[in-house]
This record gives sequence, structure tokens and C-alpha cells, in this order.
Amino acid sequence: MSQRIDFLRESIRNLKTTGSVARSSRFLCRRIARKIVREQAKVVVELGPGDGAITRYILNRLEPDAQVLVFEINGVFIEKLRNTFQDPRITLIHDSAEHLGAHLSARGIHSVDYIVSGIPFVMLPEVLAEDITRICLEWLRPGGLFIQFHYSPLLVQFYRRVFGNVTVDFIPLNIPPAFIVSCEKQQNALSDFASICSGIQPG
Repeated sequence: MSQRIDFLRESIRNLKTTGSVARSSRFLCRRIARKIVREQAKVVVELGPGDGAITRYILNRLEPDAQVLVFEINGVFIEKLRNTFQDPRITLIHDSAEHLGAHLSARGIHSVDYIVSGIPFVMLPEVLAEDITRICLEWLRPGGLFIQFHYSPLLVQFYRRVFGNVTVDFIPLNIPPAFIVSCEKQQNALSDFASICSGIQPG
């Protein structure tokens, strides 16, 4: 109960970046984690984990030699994540997802197998939302999966145009009910991005 209250308090203070006032339910966390194929997940990135509700499920899904890079801009959540996770596979990065590339390069990482995102793109400035999507697409390996959860299906068509191969799961047992958009990177995805990205913000 205390975790829910802490999350609610911090979310109300920073609703624009957290995008929700309730922690992700176990039903949402489990469904996201099941998208990850253990043997193919050597490098996983999580964007906007909040207090780590989904992070725990991701770690439980992975092999001992996997890496998980977690990006969180909220200092309160970063401190909570540091106190919660002592797993050697996890690296906590107190920075915006738009700087993902610099952090991966500094660690000698050339591509990512899975990106799990809870970033509320519809609440971000359009240019920032486009930049983060482009960076995720660039660093994801061909055949890799970008997994984004939303509380509205408004951006599903945008993801379909960017990634091509997209599936959508509806999770009613979450507050609020959530949509998981799973996007597989196609070989030619980056070449088409410039003409597509203007559709990221719904009209």
C-alpha cells in the first residue's frame, strides 16, 4: 500500500512525465515481460520505469548475463530504484531517453534487443516525442522489439507506419486500462521515418 501512495504522490507532482497516477498492475507487467524472449534478450532498455513495477518482471525474465539499462528523469524515482534493485545486470541512468544513444555508445553497445517504454508520448512536445522514437528505432536491432504501453490507442497507427509489424494487447485489469503496442523493427524502417514522424501527435 505504501508503494501505491508514494507513486500517487510523485505522479501528481509530475503528471506530465509519469503519465499515470497508479502503479502498473501485475497483469500489465506480466504481459509486457512475456513479450521478451529470454534467449534473444542480451541488451534491454527500459524508458520511464517510475518506481520499478515493470523492471522487476523484466529482470525475472532475463538470463544472468543480460544487461538492462534503465532511463528515468525523476530524481525521486531514481533514488527509489537504487534502493530497490541491487541486481548486477541493471544500470540506472538519471537522464532523458533522448540521450539514449550517447549512453549506449559510452558502454560499447551497438544495438538493443528490446526497448520497453512507459513514456507518455502524447503529453510530450511533438519534437521531443519524434526524437525519442527515432532514437529508439535507430538503436533497436532489426527484428528487435519496441514495447510501448499507453492508456489510449491514439498512436497505434503512427507505430504501424513507423515499424510496420505491430500488435496491440488490451489490458483491462489496470488503472487506467492499458494498451501494449509491440513493434518489430523492419530492415528499412529508418529510411521511411522522416516522412512518417509528423503523425506522432494525434489531431
